[in-house]
Amino acid sequence: MKITLLLSIILLLSCNNISTPTNETQPAQQNNLTIEKIPKNLASGFLGIYHGKQSSYFMKNQYGDDMIVNGNKISVPGIDYKFILKEGGITNLQQTSLEDNSRYYYNGNYLIVKEDTSTITIECKMSDGRSSFPSYTLTLDKVTLNGTCKGSNDPEFEIQKTK
Repeated sequence: MKITLLLSIILLLSCNNISTPTNETQPAQQNNLTIEKIPKNLASGFLGIYHGKQSSYFMKNQYGDDMIVNGNKISVPGIDYKFILKEGGITNLQQTSLEDNSRYYYNGNYLIVKEDTSTITIECKMSDGRSSFPSYTLTLDKVTLNGTCKGSNDPEFEIQKTK
């Protein structure tokens, strides 16, 4: 009963989670904390290409344990990420598998979700135009322009501005 209720709530929340950013200020949910989205453009120094590599990892279940199917852990291959942040809140992503060099492309929008004197946090909502809608949070150091990237269910990895 509890599991059915929990799955129903998760399904309902995930269906309502796909949205298009607007220029209005609206609250965002991140780690059960409400964060005010800041409706402003990135300074031109932050626009450009950010590159990072996520090492391979084992997929985790909702409890943080390794996901096992037929007695085997599910391995996710390493991925090379290239984000492009453009004017007007537009972002593009190229993912390249480090296992077989296959490439996947995503387009989307970004919003500034937090900014302080030393860092800026940007939420990128992406789509492949079909059935995949990943979301990434980039946290960038304002001086070095290097930072971290965290996907919805993926381990965090480092990114650097290349252009």
